[in-house]
Formats: sequence, C-alpha cells, structure tokens
Amino acid sequence: MADVQLENGYIRIATELIDEVIRRDFSKRQLAILHFIIRLSYGCHKKDCVIEKFNSFELAGLNKSDIKKELKFLRDCRVINWDEETMIFSINKDYEKWQINPSKGFDKEKLSQLIHINIKRKVGKTPTDLENVVGKTLTDLGEVVGKTLTSKLVKYQLEMNGNAWESMDEDTLKDSIIDIYLKINKEEEEKALMNRILELLQKSKILEEKDITEFLREDINDVINNFDFEQPEEMIIEAIKDAARGNGRTWKYVYKKLVDWKKKGIKTTADIEEKSGKDGENGAKVYQHRPGYGRSSSKSAEQAIREADDARRAWGG
Repeated sequence: MADVQLENGYIRIATELIDEVIRRDFSKRQLAILHFIIRLSYGCHKKDCVIEKFNSFELAGLNKSDIKKELKFLRDCRVINWDEETMIFSINKDYEKWQINPSKGFDKEKLSQLIHINIKRKVGKTPTDLENVVGKTLTDLGEVVGKTLTSKLVKYQLEMNGNAWESMDEDTLKDSIIDIYLKINKEEEEKALMNRILELLQKSKILEEKDITEFLREDINDVINNFDFEQPEEMIIEAIKDAARGNGRTWKYVYKKLVDWKKKGIKTTADIEEKSGKDGENGAKVYQHRPGYGRSSSKSAEQAIREADDARRAWGG
C-alpha cells in the first residue's frame, strides 16, 4: 500500500491559481506541461524551475514533435514564462493576462458551491465491506498453491463494464482517436524522414552505415524539430549537396552549415539562394548552389541523391 504523507513532500500553491487552470480550456498536452512545471517549481518550494532539455517533457507524456510548439503557444498566450537561454520556466500567476478561452461547461457558482460543501463536510471513516475482508490465516506450508486461474479480478484491478470508449462523450472520443492517429502518423513520418536522410548521407559518401549512431540520429532530430526550418528535409539535403561538392564531406560540416543557417535566420532554400545572391553582388565567394546543381522544392529525395552523386563526381569524389 502506498504510504502518502505530507512529510514526504507536498505542493504549496494558491487554490485561486488551480481554479483558473480548471476554468480555462487547455488541451491535454498543455495541461501536462502545466502540471510538469508546477511539480518542478512549486513542488520544489520554488517559483520557477529549470528544465534544460526539451525531451524532458516526454516524461509528462508529450510527443517530442509537439513539445516546442506547445511551449511557444503557452508562452505566446502568456500562461507560462520561459527564458530560452537559461531554460527557466514558471507559471504566470497573473492569470487575467492568460489568452486562453474558458471551458464551455465551466460554472463559477457551481464550483463555489462544491468547494463550500467540501469545506463544511466532516471527515468520516469509510466502512469496510466485511464480506471482502482479506483473510489473515497463514497458508499451510504443506498445502500446494493451485495454479488454476480465477474468474474473479485480482485486487486493485478495475473491472471493465462494457467498452472503455463508451464512458466518453462524443467530442472526447473523437479527440482521443485523432490524437492516437496523429501520434502514429507522426512517428511513421519521422522514421521515414530519418531513413531518407541517412540514405542520402551514405549515397553522398559523407558517412558509411557503420557511422550511423544514436548521436547522429539525435543531431538530425535536433535539426528537424528545433531549427525552425520550414522544410527541414530540404535544408538538410541542401547542406549535404554542398558537402558532396567537396566543401567538406563530413557530417560535422553538414551540421555546422545547418547551424550557421539557423543563426542567420535562414528558414528556406529560397533564403539560401537570396543570401548567396547578395554575397555574390558584394564580391564574396559563393560555394553552394553552383549553376546546374540547384534543386526546386518539388524534386524528390531520389533526384536530390542523384544530384549529390553528380556533384561529388564533378568535384573529384
């Protein structure tokens, strides 16, 4: 039996703030983020908390592709404070500034009545059902314990009456099904994208199969999810093509190129071409996007692979 005691830790937070969280129409993911921040801040007797890595929010049940998007949304709606440099998070206690609509079913008067009832209520002891008391008689050591499965449910196991979905209203059911579908879809898309990029890296002779490690996958995921590129795959392909031309045929070069674009606020291949054009006008040397090797956004990954191979051969690869 769980031994839950205040001495083992508790969260000291104003009920007014909790009431406001109840009142607002937060999504399941947004509530998970708020609970996570509350646990790590107020739950540690502090007003804010440090969460150094985005993937830490996966502990609260979020998909890694949703984390940054939901954090930005909550910050833009002035629900949370988030310093991207220090990765310090806190709940904005001035809830009047929250830009989140109230829940449709919320009724302040009804909530106040329920609170009043529970404040006035005397704490009673729940009687034990004598028919279900667990026996304390020791088992005879000479008696063999039977292996026949019982038809009754084990203690603590919930008995399901009918389909679990039946307890949900129509909107909740639809949202749940959509969430499951989107999660599966995203995971499949991310896996396919990762495989395409790894295949291109190998065909461009930038790395071999033995060079594919978890660290490499983490780097690629970082680019896809955190670099704010509008089309991450196209940007990675452009960096790979540049490396395949002989400018630096290593993943380190590719990643450094992508980081450089991120710092310069370059988000699309069109931005790269525009920047290259300006550099050319200013007399700067331009190494990427040589004539004959450009790629429109409509080209497939297979075409990009062929272009990279052609570029590599043209530059002595």
